[in-house]
Amino acid sequence: MNIHIKLVIFFIFSSFAALSYTAYSQTAEESLSISDITCPSSNIIGKALITDVCWEGIFPMFIGNASVIGQSKNAPPDRSNDWVCACGGSLSEGQLPQVGARLGFFMPKYLLTVTKKPYCFPELNGTELASQLGLVSRFNVGNEDMSQGEGDSITNQSSYSWHLAALPLMNILELLDVKSCVRDGYINFDMLWISETLPHWYDPELAYYIAPESMLFSNPLALAGIVTDCVASSFSHPIDKIFFAAGCWGNMYPLTAHVGANPDKVASKSLIAARALFFLARIGVLERTMGDDAVCKPKKMPILKKTQYRMQQLWPMSESESMDVTCQNEQACDATTVDTTLGPEKFGANVNSNNIEQIKMNSLNETCTHPIGESTFSWGIWRGAKQEDHASYLIYQWNDCCLDVVDMFKN
Repeated sequence: MNIHIKLVIFFIFSSFAALSYTAYSQTAEESLSISDITCPSSNIIGKALITDVCWEGIFPMFIGNASVIGQSKNAPPDRSNDWVCACGGSLSEGQLPQVGARLGFFMPKYLLTVTKKPYCFPELNGTELASQLGLVSRFNVGNEDMSQGEGDSITNQSSYSWHLAALPLMNILELLDVKSCVRDGYINFDMLWISETLPHWYDPELAYYIAPESMLFSNPLALAGIVTDCVASSFSHPIDKIFFAAGCWGNMYPLTAHVGANPDKVASKSLIAARALFFLARIGVLERTMGDDAVCKPKKMPILKKTQYRMQQLWPMSESESMDVTCQNEQACDATTVDTTLGPEKFGANVNSNNIEQIKMNSLNETCTHPIGESTFSWGIWRGAKQEDHASYLIYQWNDCCLDVVDMFKN
């Protein structure tokens, strides 16, 4: 598609989203009760780890500065470009270093689930701890509550919790047998962090102590930077220097659960996922594995390198399907089309066996992953139609590592 046409489409959709947000924020909504929010099961742990994963998202794969496979435009600009690497060893002590070729690719590493109901774990087959332990009330469930302020002002907020789990798919499925490229010790699915145990996530004042610089960017002047990062992430890569912006999704700050009343639920949940990554990088859980100085050993990353990551919505509608089928009404889908994500040969309408037209929506991306901040109009604003309160994302992290020549020939 011509770049000028893409720009026109992008700005039309952006204007529509801005107008929708303004209108929506002025509309009063009724509060949801606890019983209205259930804890569904995503059924991710199982065959979905094969069928629903975007395996194409691992690429491009670079050896040195040459792309072996995949689209090089998706590789982060700050990756290592060195051909030869040498790690470890000490010549003074008679220890030879590990010498080899620099290997770079996206590694699926984490499963990040966003949920409106605290202590609800869709990724664990719908396990729910909140109701049994009395940990949920109408005050902390992430429904959009309308509260009347002074005069005619209305505060309408939406909030989410998140869970991060290690999901080293290439290790679990034994697809990568390069020891130097597995440097975090994760070998199985393991729950690492849950936001319900983090007091700052639900309190903006406590969040200030985690990221005191947030007061500099929580103002209208930061909007220019957010718009710039939005355009950059939608057409190329997010801008790491504009670290306070999560592209078209909004402001990284404050590092809390509250994201306002954005009618685009897919963008809201994506913003929560980006904030979770930012927080985990700030406290040293996530490290930088990209760049010449990180080939041998990961480096601390107090400011998130957005270009190091790409995301795939794994559930409720996986991005691994190029097209999703949505029915216009309840009668539109028959037994063979309901709850499926078929991939027809061309984009457009289709008539099912009941002679009723279906709407088929295609991702504008040429791959089934997206960078942090990319406009949801490109990869799936419609993906919130099936389940708007919960979502799971597979996080791909760029990994520059040293491919040991000796080990390669041993294997």
